[in-house]
Amino acid sequence: MTRRRAATLLVASLFALGATGTPAAESKPLDLRAASPVLTVNRTAPGQAGYVHFFIVRAVGTQEWETQVGIETPDQRIAWSFFELGVVVSPFEEAGVMQAGRKQIEYQYLYGVKPFPDEASTRVLQRELEARVLPYAESETPYCIERGPSDPQCLSCLSFVMRMVFPEAVADQQRAQKTILTTDDLLLYLAGLTTIQGIDARLNRVAQLALPTAVQDDVARLVRTYTDTGTSSATAPAEKVPARARRLAHPTARTKQLPRS
Repeated sequence: MTRRRAATLLVASLFALGATGTPAAESKPLDLRAASPVLTVNRTAPGQAGYVHFFIVRAVGTQEWETQVGIETPDQRIAWSFFELGVVVSPFEEAGVMQAGRKQIEYQYLYGVKPFPDEASTRVLQRELEARVLPYAESETPYCIERGPSDPQCLSCLSFVMRMVFPEAVADQQRAQKTILTTDDLLLYLAGLTTIQGIDARLNRVAQLALPTAVQDDVARLVRTYTDTGTSSATAPAEKVPARARRLAHPTARTKQLPRS
């Protein structure tokens, strides 16, 4: 081989590898969520700190349920910005009624989802979770669905969970913040469906995940409801305004009507 030929091949290989010495095709970060199992649970338990738990809530005497999300603490309680109440840490119960100001809020548990596909990210969240929750709980941060630029600090249930799971130090924080605008989006994101294109491909992943029936039914329903981009039709909130909307929930086969008080 001539020197000129060898030099040409060397330059070509450098372009193929890129400046870091890794193949160009591998320079894009792998979306682990789209290729990993999704671990779900049906209650709190030791070792599950950081799991995101889904509930449905409604004011006693009303008909429509809404989704409420919270995060499991190391002592198996639920930290959340509760509907009408604000950021609190509550004992886990599958169903009940919580007093929130002058309202009684009825709640029912659905399921919990592990927030990260890898153990390293999960361990970081578990190690830092109490320090992340404490400032909001101690300051009794009030509940709100939306906050304007000049409004005082308040958080929806989704805004609170997003701050706990996806702080700036987390690698997929930027993608999550751009993608998750509702609790429906959060469930699809945790199921690894956000970056998969096409309804057939998404439904195929749902089938392959072999999720519990309650979770599978909800995820499949959302996939069929949303557009082909895999995201909700919600309008992105203005920058620096942590408005996190919440879609109406649909009770599953696991939920039951509670007696009226």
